[in-house]
Amino acid sequence: MGLAPADYVVVVLYLVAVLAAGIWFARVTRSGSDFFVGGNRIPWWAAGVSLYMTTFSAWMFTGAASFVYNTGWFGFLYFAAKPISFIVGFLLAAVRWRRARITSPVEYVEERYNHTTRLLLSVVLVVSMMYWPGHHLASVARIAAPALFPDVPFAIDGLILFFGVFVLLYSVAGGIWAVSMTDVLQFVVLLSVCVVLLIAIFASGEVGGVTEALAAVPKIEPTHSFRPGTVYTPLYIVGFLVSGIFGSVVGDKAQRFFMVQDERAAKKTGWLAFALFLTSPLLFGIPPLIGKVIWPEVAQLAAVAGETKPDEAIFIAVVTRFLPAGLIGLFIAAMVAASMSALDSVWNTVSAIVSVDLYKGHLRPDASDRELLIVGRVVVAVLAVSAVTMALLIVHSSLGIFTISNIVLGLVGIPVTVPLFLGIVTRVPSTWSAIPAILSGIIVAAVTRFALDWTLGPQYLAVILTSVVVMFGSRWIGAAYVRRGPAGAVVVAVVLVALLGAVFGLPAVPTMEQGVFNQAFSVSGVGGVWLLIALMGIALLLALFAPAFGRDISGLPDRVMQFFERLEHPVDVAAELGDDESVARPNRIIAYAAFGLAIVPLGMLVLRGGADAAIYISLAALLVVLGGLFMLAGQGRRD
Repeated sequence: MGLAPADYVVVVLYLVAVLAAGIWFARVTRSGSDFFVGGNRIPWWAAGVSLYMTTFSAWMFTGAASFVYNTGWFGFLYFAAKPISFIVGFLLAAVRWRRARITSPVEYVEERYNHTTRLLLSVVLVVSMMYWPGHHLASVARIAAPALFPDVPFAIDGLILFFGVFVLLYSVAGGIWAVSMTDVLQFVVLLSVCVVLLIAIFASGEVGGVTEALAAVPKIEPTHSFRPGTVYTPLYIVGFLVSGIFGSVVGDKAQRFFMVQDERAAKKTGWLAFALFLTSPLLFGIPPLIGKVIWPEVAQLAAVAGETKPDEAIFIAVVTRFLPAGLIGLFIAAMVAASMSALDSVWNTVSAIVSVDLYKGHLRPDASDRELLIVGRVVVAVLAVSAVTMALLIVHSSLGIFTISNIVLGLVGIPVTVPLFLGIVTRVPSTWSAIPAILSGIIVAAVTRFALDWTLGPQYLAVILTSVVVMFGSRWIGAAYVRRGPAGAVVVAVVLVALLGAVFGLPAVPTMEQGVFNQAFSVSGVGGVWLLIALMGIALLLALFAPAFGRDISGLPDRVMQFFERLEHPVDVAAELGDDESVARPNRIIAYAAFGLAIVPLGMLVLRGGADAAIYISLAALLVVLGGLFMLAGQGRRD
C-alpha cells in the first residue's frame, strides 16, 4: 500500500456516504420530470455548485495540471479565461433557458428549429457526449491508481471499472436530485482540501513565501509543445475563451438553469457559479506551478510519480509532499468526487435526450412519465458500459488526456454548441440554419486539423466563425432566394463563403510544426486545395438549403413564435409548479455531511497532532464554516 491506512479509510467512508446520498434522493424521484430536472425544484445554490462542478473532473488534476506544469504561466491563463467566457454566456442565456420551460437541453430544438434538426442534433449530441464520460473515468483512475495501489498491475483498468459501476448505482437511483446534491457534497470536499493545500504549501517554508515561490516559476513563453500533434500559442487561449462563451451554458450546463424554480433562481445559479470560477486559477493553477519549482524537469518528477506520463501526476505529487496522512485520502476522494460529478451530469443529460427526444419523440409518443423514467435509467446503464470502454482506450493512448479532450472539443464539441447557444439567444437565424451550421463546422474542423495542420486556437476560431456566418447568413440567403430566386441565393452563398476563405487564407496561421506560420492558400499547397474544396462544399450546402431559408422570410412558423413568446414571460411558480412541499430541504443534509467530514481532520489531530496540527484544525474549521453556510441557505424563502 502506498498511503497511510487512514487515507484508505477516508476514501472508503466517503464513497459510502455518496452512495447513501444517491439512495436517499431516490425516494423523491418518482417520475421522468423528477429524474431529469428535479421537478424544477432544485435549490439555486445546489444548481450553481452543480454547474461549477460539471466543468471539473480528475482531469483538472491530471490533464489540466500537466498543461500548467509544462507551460507555466501560459497554462495559468487557461484557468483565468474560464470565468470570462462563462459570464458572457450566462448573462445572455440563463434566464431564457428557464423561461423556455423544457426538460431536455435539446427539447427546445423542435420548437426553435424543426423536427429534422431535433433528430440530427439529438444524435450528434449523444455521439459527441459519449466521449466525455470515458474522459472523466480515465482521469480519475489515472491519478488515483498510482497513489492508492502503486506497482499493482492493471490498477488503472480496475479502478475504471469500479468507478463506472459506482457512479451508475447512485445516478440510476436518484436522477438529477442525486446528481445535484452529490455535486454539492463533492464541492465541499474539493474546495476545503484545495484551500488547505495552499495554506500547507506556503506555511511549510519549503518554497518560501507566496511572492518568492511564484517568482521562481519560469517566465511566460508564447509557444509550447509537450505532446505529439499539439502546439499551444496565444491563439489557443483566445480560441478557448471564445468557444467557452458558446459552450459554457449549453448541454448539461443549460440543464442547471432550467431545473430551478424561476429566472430569479437561474440568475443566482449563474452568479454563484461565476464566483466559484474566479477561484479556479488559485485553487487549481498554483499547485502545478509550485510543482514546477520543486521538480523543474519531468525526469525529476518521474521518480515521484512514475514513468508513464509523470507530468499528469504533478498535482498528486504536490499533495503527497505537503498534506499529512488522512488528508491525502480526503484529497483523492475530492478528485473522485469531481470526476463523478462531471460523469453523472453527462449521463443524466444524455439519458434525457435519448428518453425524451428520441424515444418519446420518435418511437413511443404516448409513453408515460413512468416509462420515461425506466428508459432513462436503462440508458444510463448502457452509457456506463460505453464509458468504461472509452476510458480504457484513452488511458492506453500516447496522446495524453489533455490533448485528446482538446481534439474532440474542436472536431465535434464546438460545431454543436454554436447552434445550441444562438438558438436560445436570438431569433435571427433561420429555423433550418442549425443543420448546415453543424455540418459546416465539422468540415472546417476536420480540414484545419488534418489538412492544414493548424494549431488548436486557430482551429477553434475558424469553426466558430464558420458556424456563426452560416447561422446569421441563412437569413440573407433566404431573403435573396425570395427576391431573386435560386440564382440570387447562390450569389449570396458564394460571397459569404468567399469572405470566409479570405479570412482563412490571408493571415499567417501557426501550424503544428512549432514556430512555423503558413498561409492557407499561398503556402500550404495541398492543404489549401482541401480548404478550397471544403468552402465550395459549404457554398453548395447553403445553396441547397436556400428554399428552406426562404420559407422563414415571410414569417416564422407558429411554433417558433410561441417559443419566443414564452421567453418573454416570467415563470409563474405557483401556477406552473404548484406548492409541493413534499421534498425535505436538502441543505440540512449537506450541512450535516460537512459537519461529519470535519470529524476526519479532528480525528487525525487526536491521533497525530504535532507539526501537522495547524493543517488539521484549518480543514476542520473550514468544513464547519461551510456546513453552517449551507444550514443558513435553507432558512427563509425556499427557492
